[in-house]
Amino acid sequence: MDRLRTFRFASGGFTLVELMVVILIILVLAMLVTLGANRFLEKGRKVQAMAQFRDFQVGMSLFEGDYQKPPIPKEKRDYGWDIIYSDPNGDAKNGFLIGVLAGEDKDYPYQGRSFSTKDTNPRAEAYMTFPFAPDNKSGVGKDGNLYDPWGHEVLVAVNSLSAPGQDLLDSNGGNNDRLLSTFGFGEYTDTKPKEQSFVFWSYGKDGKKGKSAPNNQSVVPLVGSDDVISW
Repeated sequence: MDRLRTFRFASGGFTLVELMVVILIILVLAMLVTLGANRFLEKGRKVQAMAQFRDFQVGMSLFEGDYQKPPIPKEKRDYGWDIIYSDPNGDAKNGFLIGVLAGEDKDYPYQGRSFSTKDTNPRAEAYMTFPFAPDNKSGVGKDGNLYDPWGHEVLVAVNSLSAPGQDLLDSNGGNNDRLLSTFGFGEYTDTKPKEQSFVFWSYGKDGKKGKSAPNNQSVVPLVGSDDVISW
């Protein structure tokens, strides 16, 4: 009887090898599910970033329609230089632009100086309502800058078009021409802005341009990267 019970127990259980195989299969399945979930989440963040860009585009277009000028400080506009907000290599944050479109009356730093949003939007019209993001993701953080779904500042380039009383140049150096310059930050081998009034972009999850750019001004392919652009 004892032998019979021992036989039945052994024949109905798992050997150590079988148990290890089952555990391995479960681990592989869990890894595949995790990878699939991560890809799904990343696609969702890219869609969220594009929706953020579309809302931004509406606000910018409304401002330019009302004022017939780009939302940049008068001093910069009169000189004729295109403007980068959130220069990854400097201190050109996008807070000033956000304040202008939100109709604020506030001073914001830009490239080592302070500019008043009221000078650019004197009627204090609100062209956008930005969500507050205390975690600095998909909204305006506590510092007043706008962040993408990955927690990086949204990159913006604005075309100053032609400065008053100056001739248009035929180069794309970012000075007094119709072509929009991003000074290399938004230029890829397979695409770059041309005569747009403004563009938005993000370097995606890794916060780096393209897949393997040595720096954010290197011209590298967009295809295959996690970057998101509006043009």
